[in-house]
Amino acid sequence: MPEPMNGHSSMTQSGEGDGVSHGGNHVTVVTMMAIFLKKRSKLRAMDLGWGCRYNSSFRNRNDIISPKFSIFKHHTKNLDNPMSQRQALPIGIQTFESLRSSKDDFLYIDKTAEIYEMTKLSVGYYFLSRPRRFGKSMLCSTLQSLFEGKQELFGGLYIHDKWDWSVKLPVVRIDLSAANYKDLDAVEARVWINLNRNAEFHGVELKIVDSLGGAFEELILRIYQKYDKKVVVLIDEYDKPIQDTLSNDDDLASKSLDVLRGFYSAIKASDQYIRFCFMTGITKFTGVGLFSGANNFEDITLDPQYASICGFTQQELNTCFGDYFDGINMAEVQAWYNGYNYLGDRVYNPYDILLFLKKQGKFDNYWWDSGQPSFLTKMFEKGAYETYDLENLELSSQELKQFTLSNLNLPSLLWQAGYLTITEEIQEPFGGSSYVLATPNREVRMTLNMLFLISLTSIESSRVLKRNEAVRSLFKNDLDGFEASVRAMFAAIPFNNYVQNNIQKYEGYYASVMFSFLAGLGLKCKTEESISTGRIDMVMESPTHIYVIEFKVNAPKPEGDERGEALNQIHKNKYYEPYLNDDRKIVLIGMHFSEEKRNLDWFEDEELKID
Repeated sequence: MPEPMNGHSSMTQSGEGDGVSHGGNHVTVVTMMAIFLKKRSKLRAMDLGWGCRYNSSFRNRNDIISPKFSIFKHHTKNLDNPMSQRQALPIGIQTFESLRSSKDDFLYIDKTAEIYEMTKLSVGYYFLSRPRRFGKSMLCSTLQSLFEGKQELFGGLYIHDKWDWSVKLPVVRIDLSAANYKDLDAVEARVWINLNRNAEFHGVELKIVDSLGGAFEELILRIYQKYDKKVVVLIDEYDKPIQDTLSNDDDLASKSLDVLRGFYSAIKASDQYIRFCFMTGITKFTGVGLFSGANNFEDITLDPQYASICGFTQQELNTCFGDYFDGINMAEVQAWYNGYNYLGDRVYNPYDILLFLKKQGKFDNYWWDSGQPSFLTKMFEKGAYETYDLENLELSSQELKQFTLSNLNLPSLLWQAGYLTITEEIQEPFGGSSYVLATPNREVRMTLNMLFLISLTSIESSRVLKRNEAVRSLFKNDLDGFEASVRAMFAAIPFNNYVQNNIQKYEGYYASVMFSFLAGLGLKCKTEESISTGRIDMVMESPTHIYVIEFKVNAPKPEGDERGEALNQIHKNKYYEPYLNDDRKIVLIGMHFSEEKRNLDWFEDEELKID
């Protein structure tokens, strides 16, 4: 039972305060035709309307826009005074109160400036989408402690001297992240557990027991009546029941959405009793009844002033972690883990950084290995996708931000789930924006392409992982070894992968498999690179060589030392020309596949000699 909440002089006429001190300032690929448009547009400088203009130049397509100056110039003691001793890493800490009240002096990156901007108005409804393990639950916990008036937890933080701590508001916390939703009963049971826990905590009785929405509405009303104060509603991972049921072949996801729609309808019905409502999730589904109407939730997912409200910026790594990064190659850290862009400073996934430091600077796929949603593999199995498209996709703003269960869009879903990020925002001539997407960093690029390879080929993951000989061969320019690795990989593809389809006839299939194979090894690859004389099938780079590759299927093998069809095309169209100024050696490769063998038929290579 919480302690009774007292009235304060800062209450509004309706009898409650707002807590703000206003005086203070398999895939089975049936066809590999083009699925997505490959548009390349120049980035235009974006004026976001409140004094922050973004850089319009990119060193390469993987560079991500970042502001020329920070929106918030807030500093905590951590920023102003770098630590002489290490603070404990907050691994496994679930709540803000546990983190801030512990004797272990846990490291905390101050996000309360952004929180203050979101909470300073007298009423607000906000939605934030971020990938899993990005700190959304900690953000909800921080908001809970703030509205409950736990001033002692906020000492030294930006918000401390700006908040009216005399005002304490009742909080309803709904957390749907903890369950594994396998059927509709599990969805309903989890929601009831949340409702009953909140009712017990606040000492109110729920008389409605046959309607989730009705019981939620009653809960908010009873709490408001008990304290004579408006209620703060925090909903963490609102879409988890839908995410967990997306991989089902039946309509369980749709049924789950129906249940949640009825439950969330209580928010609109209780508007007069709500001071603040904040909701997090991974995906913004339409049809939930949350993003339309009089008290529409404001989607702050791509609002630049909240771009780093979850995640760590480079500045925060440089100034808040003391000597944790001493002796560590920060450029490698950036390449592995940085790159998530929400139209502000690029951010790191906190889970990656904390595990990386705990493992004493060992680079590994920490976030990926922590678990992947089953719906992702299921979507690969249902659709035909050219994997290399996912390095340069263009989507409209509407496609990017939301979709329905009847029209799931893989690139949009990959973006919301954190497997793709924004590399360019394009202001359209007649209004609106489009976004160019790519994988955010090396960890995601390698592991996502490995998942694509497994889906494309049905090769067991344990066999796929025995492929590093290909990288070692390329780094030694041992093309015989590289050819042997490629043959071994295609030989491992099960025969039934080709049953009832003709994928072995298409260059696109072999190109997609090769791209996923090589990109999954961490190699820098580009596909379908357009130049003035045509389109290069693939360009692959090592520290010492640039490999220009052309794929052919069922091409005749020439006699003697004559070039094959693939090398002839490379020379005819001078696919190597864009790389002539590079200091590295240029090697031309023709990979000729056989529909009958379902593997390499013959392989040709030639080091380019320029007279």
